[in-house]
Amino acid sequence: MRELLDSKSKKRVAVIEKIFYSSNHICTQSELLEQLDMTYPTLLSVIDGINNDVVRFGYSDFSISRHSHPQSYSININKSISIQLLVHAYIRESSKFQLLELLLTSSFPNLQLLSKSLYISYNSLRKDIKELNQFLKKNGIKISAKEGVRLEGDEIGIRLFYTFLYLNVYGGDSWPFSFIQYFEITRILENCPKEIYIAHSIDKSMLIHYYLAVHLLRVRQGFLIPESREFAIALYTPYPEESIESFNLFMNNLNVYVPNITNKIQLFTSRILLSVFLAFGNYSSIDKVPPFFYLENQFNQNKFLETVFFITNQVDQHLSIPFSEREKEKLLYSLLSVTYRFFLFKGLSMDLSSVIMGFSEIERNLKKIHKMKHLKCLVQQMMELEELAILEPFKKELGDNYLLILEKRIDFSKHTLPIKVAILSVISNETATFDFMSHFSNYYNICVTDRMEKNIDLFISDFPLSPSVISRLSIHQPIVYVNTRWTETDYTKVNTILAGISAENFINK
Repeated sequence: MRELLDSKSKKRVAVIEKIFYSSNHICTQSELLEQLDMTYPTLLSVIDGINNDVVRFGYSDFSISRHSHPQSYSININKSISIQLLVHAYIRESSKFQLLELLLTSSFPNLQLLSKSLYISYNSLRKDIKELNQFLKKNGIKISAKEGVRLEGDEIGIRLFYTFLYLNVYGGDSWPFSFIQYFEITRILENCPKEIYIAHSIDKSMLIHYYLAVHLLRVRQGFLIPESREFAIALYTPYPEESIESFNLFMNNLNVYVPNITNKIQLFTSRILLSVFLAFGNYSSIDKVPPFFYLENQFNQNKFLETVFFITNQVDQHLSIPFSEREKEKLLYSLLSVTYRFFLFKGLSMDLSSVIMGFSEIERNLKKIHKMKHLKCLVQQMMELEELAILEPFKKELGDNYLLILEKRIDFSKHTLPIKVAILSVISNETATFDFMSHFSNYYNICVTDRMEKNIDLFISDFPLSPSVISRLSIHQPIVYVNTRWTETDYTKVNTILAGISAENFINK
């Protein structure tokens, strides 16, 4: 969503992020000037502007301080605020965002009237529209100014775009809809078929609420998805009796908010709505594959189900320690959901990394780098297999999403072979063992031993070992020397060695 920022705000956001993501939230002046290509006077002006902005935004717990020795800048930030909130505040102030917000609820007879509503010049408005249309193109929508100023394009694309726009910019800070309240949507969702979505669950709750609100708003305005619209995958149909009953109740609840459409249109609209919920999928509250995936004939005819089963088995075979039945079911559900998403939204952009800050930046955690390296290789190899031919139209994007799923579903502390570690300490290894396990046990399958055994993979010591001692103890494995009280450098050294050992323990050979 950075495309919605003006040049001044982009500079301010760039400075905030550069300082924030530097070590200890401190960045030298020379780095800022060089990497952000700024002059010294510009940097001072940007810093002053940021400090004034955050007060105006109501985020007084955030500030940037300047230090003389060495010349550097640091961010002071309270735990109750994140830099995402600041970025969103800048977006809300932008003329492009305000233009998009107006066009969701209104149409205008001409650009002159619209420019007055936005308090910007006619030429600035034309420039904003031109730049926005480049940005919106991937969503299959555009701003037309031929016969009045309005949104045009794929109706699902419009709904998806505004859902993620509002979810990102407003989040839980404020609710931008006046015709319906958040709790009313929760009440509607209570009758949603449980195979699709479970009301009152936290996972993706805001996403679902925002999409349903945008959906209802567009239908109330008369913007319907035409029945002639083609989909590359079957729309949701309730098959089990329980799902049929829930679906009918859900549809009746929707009628209260969109009373002026026929039953036929409401049926079609509701099926699309629940198909979108299914495509968002991979909810933590759902443990089993929705029956719809097994009972819909199309999924067998087009090899959709067969392909996802194949992927699941390929992943399972690559693990040294296979999935349990429950873990395999969750993986299958996740893969079915995301694959269905790409078929349902075929032709529309599903690049959430450009919408949600940090969405795909899972390698920021250094302890996950070894895991991501293996998973990337696994996904790349799979996506080239002939058995995945039906995924060809969106192979690259789908592969990126599979990577995110596998990172979440594969627990390296369970599915790789154990790494046996011996920790030697000058006094007692109990504290060192506790710190070591607290730091690494979620990322590696670690077993700390108290005995000198032949199959130890790694020795860690906070005191030096002479060659004669090493020989007497028959130590042939790597030894990592650390401080009595481990420093960050010690953890980094140990992590590098563990990653190398884990590389041999991941693939089922």
